[in-house]
Formats: sequence, structure tokens, C-alpha cells
Amino acid sequence: MLAWLATTSLTWRKSITHVAIDVSATYRAAIRTGLPHTRVAVGHFHVVQLANKMLWAARRRTTAEVGGRRGRATDPKRSARRRLLRSREDLTDEQFATMWNALGEGQSGSRPC
Repeated sequence: MLAWLATTSLTWRKSITHVAIDVSATYRAAIRTGLPHTRVAVGHFHVVQLANKMLWAARRRTTAEVGGRRGRATDPKRSARRRLLRSREDLTDEQFATMWNALGEGQSGSRPC
């Protein structure tokens, strides 16, 4: 990327104010070096993807520490995770209500949207 930026005009590089990238230390370093005056933005998809990866790693680590084994497809926590990763449009009303009620237990006035 830096080699490509070096082939572009300085005027063009200075006109760039914002850059949208995925979550990559390599891309960020290249932007910081080649376009130091720009603001870096990360797309919504990549933020959600990173959060899901972190949740997956934490769930996997916790399952191994607590249960002394890998998780199984029949584990309730696994099905809850799969449900949380799906969009509302892909859930049946029953699946959404199950998820919502589990998240809202103990809170008065909780109801599905």
C-alpha cells in the first residue's frame, strides 16, 4: 500500500481527510505512515465482527476453565450465542421472546420490541 501511495501526487494525498479500513494493524500502520493527517474510521461490520470474535474467545475460554472441556453443540450457552448473532429478522417470535426474557429477567417492565 505504501508503494502505491508513493506513486500518487502529494496534492491528492493531502486532499484525503478520512480513510475507512478494516480492523488491521498493518493497514492502520500504512495509513499512519503514508497519510499521517487523515482520520481513520472502522466500518460497523468490522467492529461487530471483532466483538463477536472476542465474545467467542471468552466463551470458549470460560467453558474450558469451568467445564474442563470444549463446548458441545448441545450446551445452552452455545445456542444462546448463536441466537445473539442472528439478526432480529432471522429469529422467530418464539426465539426472540426466549432471548429477550432471558436477558430481561429481574427487570420490571421488560417486554419484546
